[in-house]
Amino acid sequence: MRSLRVAVTRDALINALQHVLKAVSANSPMPILKGIHIQAIANGLIFTASNTSMTIQYTISPNSSSLSVLENGGMVVPARYFNEIIRKLDDGFITLEIQEHFILTITTGISRIRLCGMDCAEFPSINRSENSPVHKYRMNNALLKSSIGQVTTAASVSDARPVLTGVYFEYTDHRFKLTATDGIRFASRTLHIEEPIDTGIHVIIPAKNLNEIAKMLSAEDETTDIEVDANRIRFIANELQVQSVLIGGAFPSVNIPQLYSSEIMMETACVLRAVERVFVLAGASIIRLAAASGKLDISSTTAEVGDIRDEVPLMERSGEDFTISLNGKLLMDILRCMDGEYVRLRFAGKMSPVVILPMDESSSSTLFLITPVRTAN
Repeated sequence: MRSLRVAVTRDALINALQHVLKAVSANSPMPILKGIHIQAIANGLIFTASNTSMTIQYTISPNSSSLSVLENGGMVVPARYFNEIIRKLDDGFITLEIQEHFILTITTGISRIRLCGMDCAEFPSINRSENSPVHKYRMNNALLKSSIGQVTTAASVSDARPVLTGVYFEYTDHRFKLTATDGIRFASRTLHIEEPIDTGIHVIIPAKNLNEIAKMLSAEDETTDIEVDANRIRFIANELQVQSVLIGGAFPSVNIPQLYSSEIMMETACVLRAVERVFVLAGASIIRLAAASGKLDISSTTAEVGDIRDEVPLMERSGEDFTISLNGKLLMDILRCMDGEYVRLRFAGKMSPVVILPMDESSSSTLFLITPVRTAN
């Protein structure tokens, strides 16, 4: 397929490129993955980019005043140069046309650019498996974005254990659960889905792909369709489609403390600000938390530099006094993705994970764990 000819506005092109460029593989040994597949069909102008782990497809609709498809066709163009050219052109309509073998001519006003491209036959596409069953469900964008943001914060960034770089998606009995852990911290959120699915779903999705997907879901009052088969997961939201590979392997089970000796409740913003201040002098990122007398004392020290102490009033408290040391950065990450105005912290012993939950009833299905740090005192 070669003979492409379309007229499309610069704004529509830039919008499409902003989405698909997230999947361009700049350092890939495969030259074709450094490009963007442009395809004109009756249903619109389709842009696709892939880094093999994630494939993004964005469609400019022919029903809009931004596009006129004059002749169907397609090719792969170098992403970097095509993006730079489009951004430097003047506003208005731009004509994209294949006049010669794998050469895209870009015309607007008095500007005329010829860009060498490649055959699109080998370019990855959004595939739907014909042999394995596809499970489909739908989720509100705002709920999906917040769930991804809360859970991916606990995923590992090290490739030493690939399964820990992903988020575990589990669907059973109308419950949709997202889970992530890096071995030190743990995050999970459980959502209730109205639409039933015939069989359970258990897949691991790369956390970095999910974060990119969350950034692209701008219309929070709309919904996203999710399709899962044996090898891939797809997110479909109007003109946008994102396909991600799945991570193989067994996701580790995590023991959540059921018994605890103390529980405190604080204002989320208040404790976050205190932790941020104390973290400035946190040697090895370690901060100390001590709950007693209606307040949480938070402190840190760096040898030969200084120390800092802050306190947070407790809204509620039950159980005994406690002192524990934690990684301050990991605690800040958890507090920053909290939805609720108040946060609960449960202490189950100096060597047991600390349980952190939002206080709001609507967020009661969100849970975080953080493993304490052994210190000399």
